[in-house]
Amino acid sequence: MAGTQAVWGIDVGRCALKAIKLRAAADGKVEIVAHEHIEHAKILSQPDADRHALIGAALEKFLSHNDISKDAIVVSVPGQHTLARFTKLPPVAAKRIPDIVRYEADQQIPFDMDEVIWDYQTFQQEGLPDLEVGIFAMKRELIREHLLHFEQAAIEPIGVQSGPLAVYNMAHFDGLVGKDTTILLDIGAENTDLVVATMDSLWTRTIPIGGNSFSEALVKSFKLSFSKAENLKRTAATSKYARQIFQAMRPVFADLVQELQRSIGFYSTTHRDTKVEKVVGVGNAFLLPGLQKYLQQNLSMTVDRPEAFKNIVPSAVADQPAFREQILSFAVAYGLALQGLELTKVTSNLLPTEIAKQVVWRKKRPAFAAAAACLVLAGGLIWFRQTSDMRALAAGAEGFPPTFSAAQAPGIIENGPPSTLSDRSRGQLIVIAVGELKKQLSLLTGKGQTERAETEKLIELQHNKKTILKILQTVHDSVPMPDDSLAKATTQQAVLDAIAAGAPPRGQRKQVFIESVDVQFEPELQRINWDSKIEVPPPINNHDPKAADLPGILIKITCTTPNDGGLKFINEDFMKKLRENGRKPGAGFYIDNMVLAEGGKTESAPTGGAPRPATGRGTPRGGPGTPAAGTAFAGRSEIIDAVTYESTENDWSFKIVADAILEDFPEGGVKKEAPPPAKPTKGGPKPPTPPKPSVKPDKGP
Repeated sequence: MAGTQAVWGIDVGRCALKAIKLRAAADGKVEIVAHEHIEHAKILSQPDADRHALIGAALEKFLSHNDISKDAIVVSVPGQHTLARFTKLPPVAAKRIPDIVRYEADQQIPFDMDEVIWDYQTFQQEGLPDLEVGIFAMKRELIREHLLHFEQAAIEPIGVQSGPLAVYNMAHFDGLVGKDTTILLDIGAENTDLVVATMDSLWTRTIPIGGNSFSEALVKSFKLSFSKAENLKRTAATSKYARQIFQAMRPVFADLVQELQRSIGFYSTTHRDTKVEKVVGVGNAFLLPGLQKYLQQNLSMTVDRPEAFKNIVPSAVADQPAFREQILSFAVAYGLALQGLELTKVTSNLLPTEIAKQVVWRKKRPAFAAAAACLVLAGGLIWFRQTSDMRALAAGAEGFPPTFSAAQAPGIIENGPPSTLSDRSRGQLIVIAVGELKKQLSLLTGKGQTERAETEKLIELQHNKKTILKILQTVHDSVPMPDDSLAKATTQQAVLDAIAAGAPPRGQRKQVFIESVDVQFEPELQRINWDSKIEVPPPINNHDPKAADLPGILIKITCTTPNDGGLKFINEDFMKKLRENGRKPGAGFYIDNMVLAEGGKTESAPTGGAPRPATGRGTPRGGPGTPAAGTAFAGRSEIIDAVTYESTENDWSFKIVADAILEDFPEGGVKKEAPPPAKPTKGGPKPPTPPKPSVKPDKGP
């Protein structure tokens, strides 16, 4: 937001309304102008709480303390109500990204597009060509319900942002996110928002455990009402029954750690080059005594909580004890206000279009009177200029025609120049008008050709998408399946039960796990170096570097297998089947060349110390093989399988590169002969041999 206008970030939570007012300062910093922390009379999730009345009362109290008539407003929506999907985009021109994202959103969002409000954010690491997009959506009816309270209070927001993304913006602006991966935890009343954050990307998940879970544990243990249990939780540090209170809440601590371990494990499995360094916690529930230390011991990594916002200028408001005591609860509101000041990494906005138009209309309405006056004045000037020009035209200089605009050219050609001009001036005017029309025709013709070419490229891209889906299905159908009870297991618990019941050891399982499948159009497949780490059959089509162009789709498959057979297993049980399935008649493509570009044992995660043993507290609710509460997860000397909780240090990792020729499989697999290269003219130089670039596999998905 330009200028010195202040912005309010308002976060209406289950326990309280948190708001912070920021103004841009020098050197990229901000000034905290005001803040509000208004607790509800009851927690909104209590059965007897009137949610609408409590939110309305909090907003009314907020407005009684603050004049927001000249300020902009950005509000939050709960993370559990928003949908976040992340995907990689194909290599396309920047101006085509909105069209591709719109297509991806239609595939990723499991609702009718008319029922949701959605926006997107692109992420790209510096120096890398890969472009990732985050698609964020929320059902229209939920947003309207949330914004209804602000509408009834005559508050018009300019932006709506999800709570987890606001926390990411806060951490990114304040320097809490560095080169290594950081886990951001916002523990709210009902849920915990987990954000895996880097400088250039993020990944989110909402865990259904929050501050209320600890209160409910006290309700069950001590047979108290919810309000009394909530008060007991807040005063636990000074209570003489502190030991009994923490003992009652201990199962919730263990459940939270287990969910965090599962989330971090899933992310680490899909991002093998990730190194998680620390956890940053926000939210008032993080003030619970013992929680920070418990997480630090059981996650085996540093756990911090901010004591102050770093990129703010000193002010009396920021130094108030009331603000410092509630600093953890202002993280979302702080991120919202920063987005209103246009100082954030993520700029997506879930504000419905119809509301945004109403806000713009009301703000521009005071300027309409001045605009109308300017219009009247401009009309008078145009009339005066036209009158002057007509007089000059009537005077008609003998040696040179009067000036005219290009818009007058068609009228001059059709009706002729003014009869008041001399014959010479009339002829010159016609020549100039014809030149203007030719110039306009040339411009229009060029524009049409450019748009036609771009449209044809877009249509071709959509056709290739159908082929890509068939290729992905072929890869899926070629993945070997185990011949035991693991093949019938469709849930994590079923997998754990099958292992406990005597399934083959990890090294004997005929399994291949696909981590990523990257596809891209390659206009000259024959220019690629197809050197393989293993012996592979020769291609059917001609891949001679001197032959004519051979277009197709380049396929890069990153996969792992626990099977001890390694290279031999991947070649015989996966690659051969993939080559066979990729050569079926009538598919519109066929897989020709296939090589193993990279393969070997997976690398262990960087160690943060020796592996911590299990605490011996018994088997948790995850089932057999699940690490007990207190087992080290992040920072171990090996990576743990997120499903089976087994070590993956003996697994094999592979990079397979193949090509797909965009035509039906030739009958009988007959090799096509390419036209011979052009012979050099006698006495002239030989044509240069094109270089053979090597396939450079990606370092990870």
